[in-house]
Amino acid sequence: MNKQAISKPTGKPYPRRCSECGQVAVHLAKVQYAARIKHDGKLHEFNISELPIDRCAACGEEFFTNVSSDAKSDALREHLGLLQPARIRELLAEHKLTQRKFAAHLRVAEESVSRWLNGLSIQSRALDTLMRIYFVNGEVRKLLASDEPICIKAGEPAGSAEVIGVWGRRH
Repeated sequence: MNKQAISKPTGKPYPRRCSECGQVAVHLAKVQYAARIKHDGKLHEFNISELPIDRCAACGEEFFTNVSSDAKSDALREHLGLLQPARIRELLAEHKLTQRKFAAHLRVAEESVSRWLNGLSIQSRALDTLMRIYFVNGEVRKLLASDEPICIKAGEPAGSAEVIGVWGRRH
């Protein structure tokens, strides 16, 4: 099995021509897959019970596709307990937030939010935690929505954080 081969969906229906043997015998298959994926600087090992791949019925060659890659990313998010793109989209809609506004509140690039929503990248655990806190806590949303720095005065409990403008004015 050639686990290195990545085929791009051509939009053509199955069966497709195999790039190894030339036979028109490539069909969609689902296989058990032992995933080893590095994320957030750590290697994560877990099983995917039904990974979609393309398999040639003639020679047995197996090909990873973009669909395979997306399924692996979804499985990693599930394995790590991260928000899936569809859930982030739902939460943005519930809070009537644009991608641009959300990115500004989290202090990340708009492109990062776009890539999370389109499944092109996976948020770090830290950003996932921040997103969850943001969505469940109105005070956090209010603090992060401000363009002013969030200040915690020395000697005061962290719960007493307030937004203080650049010139020290309280808001």
